[in-house]
Amino acid sequence: MHKIKFSIIIPALNEEENIENAIKSLLGLNYNRENFEIIVVDNDSSDQTSEKAKSAGADKVVVELIRGTNFARERGRREASGEIIAFLDSDSEVCPDWLIIIEKDLSIEGVAAVSGPYDYGFKGLQKSMSELNDRMVSKFVPQLLYFVFRRKAGVLIGGNFAGYAYVFEEIGGLPPIKFWGDDAATAMLISRKVGTVLFDMDLKIKSSARRFKKDGYFQLFYHYITTYMKIYFSKDYK
Repeated sequence: MHKIKFSIIIPALNEEENIENAIKSLLGLNYNRENFEIIVVDNDSSDQTSEKAKSAGADKVVVELIRGTNFARERGRREASGEIIAFLDSDSEVCPDWLIIIEKDLSIEGVAAVSGPYDYGFKGLQKSMSELNDRMVSKFVPQLLYFVFRRKAGVLIGGNFAGYAYVFEEIGGLPPIKFWGDDAATAMLISRKVGTVLFDMDLKIKSSARRFKKDGYFQLFYHYITTYMKIYFSKDYK
């Protein structure tokens, strides 16, 4: 039986307008199609998300009735058969070399998971702030926190990361968090229990800026930072 290298999990809640583009980008990867599977997890949608995903080319569409990003990701993980599990959001599109970069990064000794930034299509000040966050905060904050508090940390973007399948088994599956803090908790567990979470600037993908448009750039950024620090000091993610 042919062993699949990658399982790509896409959680989706009422994403009929975006899911096709996400899958289309995956079908354009510079990677042998036989070596990756696309699993869409319909997170209790009320629209045509499942139907759109199937017609677009998803290998498997499953349903998770408990709403929440990590609940959906964990459901997809349990369906996966790949050696490496990669996660993509339904409003994102990957670059053609996405899996090649992931494979290269995970071949580095000690690296258990890898993540990269989003390209939100920002202009002006927002673009500068976003790039500063990616280059400085995401790459160096874990080192600074460990230097000061002697507690390991990692940074990953929930809709753009990957790790070996065994890594998620070792942390007991993705932590059951609905949204805020889902990626931070995952990063903490991996970095503290398994190995390094590498943040690679070359692993950049396109993503929607809809959350920023809805909540405001600075308000959302502040919420992400405060939630991250709360998770960092929480005793639940030792």
